[in-house]
Amino acid sequence: MDKFWSIFTMPIGLALCFGPAMLVWWLTRDKQAAEKDEPKH
Repeated sequence: MDKFWSIFTMPIGLALCFGPAMLVWWLTRDKQAAEKDEPKH
């Protein structure tokens, strides 16, 4: 059980830490890409 815990703690911790930030980054990047694609008049 200790080996299992040590292997899976790091990815779970990274997902909890960076998951929301990556989601926000992806959503904002998607909006910026959509704005760049539209021609500005």
